[in-house]
Order: sequence, then structure tokens, then C-alpha cells
Amino acid sequence: MNETLTLATLVKALHLEVITGEEYLDREVTRSVVSRPGVEIYADYFDFYEKDRLQIIGSKEFELYKMLCEKDQCERLERLFQENPPAFIFTKHIEVIPDLFIEYSNRYKIPILKSSQSTTVAISTLSTFLLEALADHQSIHGVMMDIKGVGVLITGKSFVGKSESALELLMRGHTLVSDDRVEVAQTEIGSVFGSAPEMTERLMEVRGLGLIDVVDLFGVRAYRKKKKIMMIVELVKWDQSHNYNRLGLEEETEKIFDTDIPKVTIPVQPGRNIASLIEVAAMNWRLKSFGRDVAKEFVEKLNKAVKGEKS
Repeated sequence: MNETLTLATLVKALHLEVITGEEYLDREVTRSVVSRPGVEIYADYFDFYEKDRLQIIGSKEFELYKMLCEKDQCERLERLFQENPPAFIFTKHIEVIPDLFIEYSNRYKIPILKSSQSTTVAISTLSTFLLEALADHQSIHGVMMDIKGVGVLITGKSFVGKSESALELLMRGHTLVSDDRVEVAQTEIGSVFGSAPEMTERLMEVRGLGLIDVVDLFGVRAYRKKKKIMMIVELVKWDQSHNYNRLGLEEETEKIFDTDIPKVTIPVQPGRNIASLIEVAAMNWRLKSFGRDVAKEFVEKLNKAVKGEKS
């Protein structure tokens, strides 16, 4: 589901200054893109005014505003505020906010905020934050690892060995993203990211040992805040009656939100080194992403052999 984002959260996260309207910071932001109302200010053209977006007033918009006569300034600003956008954000190089903006802010109860960044940087920062904050979110039971640059979500029932396998992968130099619960967000179709809940960042639960801080034990390279989920590894208890995928020709996927993610199912039984199998699965995915599919190559060679053709 989509998260609710308020101006108060935005102000705190991006260290924005509140010029006016501090009592109205409970207003919601619903769009992950921003607007620069230069055309509306200068040309009085509101047909495409993106009123549901945060309105950025940078140096260009401010100079266009100053070029207007006082009557036009009043009319244009009133129309901007009447449409009830979430807030107006002034950028770094505008040192003094015009009194008219302050007046309409108080009248229409729409906050005016100030960024310490230049317009281009402020827009980039805002867009990145909004895209993540307003993305579809869900929480998944599992472990998220970065294995040689491949984001691997390890799933499976309790006591199947997810955390123990992750611990061994850590000892081999790989990186933990989250243990036990993974916060999953889709920023766009095809881009699903995993991260740890704030309370469990850097932490891993190992039965018999309790909680450990992976950064304290293994160094800063042992943890990263988020990673794109590139493949899913599901650990299942070995079932002798089940026909497991032996050659790897059958490509399994699992849908998270609107994104189909490649999936590998690894049966667990005594004597199998699950960490090694997960590591190889990640490396094999990486190889496939570069266009090399060993299973398909084998079948092609086998078919040629059956037909009596030379390789």
C-alpha cells in the first residue's frame, strides 16, 4: 500500500525551514514529482497548473514574479494559492520571501518552506525522497543480502536456516541489508528495493547467540541500508517426493507488487551447504544477466549430439 506523507515528515527528513504555516504541517503530500509554476506566474496560464504537487519557487520563478506589476502579482499569486497546493518551497538563493507570499500563505493556510539547496539540487533531493516515501510498501518475512552486487531476498518458513545462512555469507564478505523482516518498496514497475525496519538496522538474530550488530563484528562493509531485489531464493525442507528443478531450464518468478522477480527454490537437508548454494545462485543470476545461460547451452549441445551434429 502507499504510505501517507505529511509536510512535517518532509520538513524533518530534508531539514527544510518553515517560514509560515507551522500549524499546517499535517497537510499531506500525495505526488512524487514537483512543479515549477513559472508559466503560471508570468503568463497567467493555468490550464496545466499541477496544483496537487509541491510548488518550487527558484531563482527563475522569483525573477518572473518580480517582473510583474503589483496588480498582476496579486492576481497570479491568489490563483496559485486558491488551487490549494500542498506547500510552496523557496530555494537557496531567494533570501527574502515577499510579503505577498506570506499574506496569502496565512490566508489560505498553505505553508511556505525554505530549502538551503540550489534549485536543481533541491528538486533532485525532493524527487528522490518523494519517490521512495510514496512508493508501494509491504513487509516480508525473510533476509535480504547483497551478494557480489546481487540483491538477494532469502525467504522460507521459520527454522529453515535463513539467518544462519546469512551469517555464513557475512563471514565470506557479503553484505546484510535486513534480517527477519524486510521492508519492500516498489518505486516503479521493475524496481523493487529491500531495506531494514528502523528498529533492526544492522542487527541480526542468531538463535543461541541472540542479537548481534553486524557492523561491530564484521565492519562497515557488512551492512547497507537498502538494495534492489534482483532475485528471490526460497529455502524449503527437502521433500523426496518432490521433483526439483535439476537443469535450471524452468525459470521461476515471484511477483512483488507489479514486478516479476526471478526465483530459485533450494531444498534444505543435512549436509547441504546452503550458504554456498545461495552464493552460487546469485553468481549464476549475474551470469544470466550478461546473456550466458549454461542450462540452455547444455540442452543445445545435447540436441546436436542426438542428431549427430558437431558442436
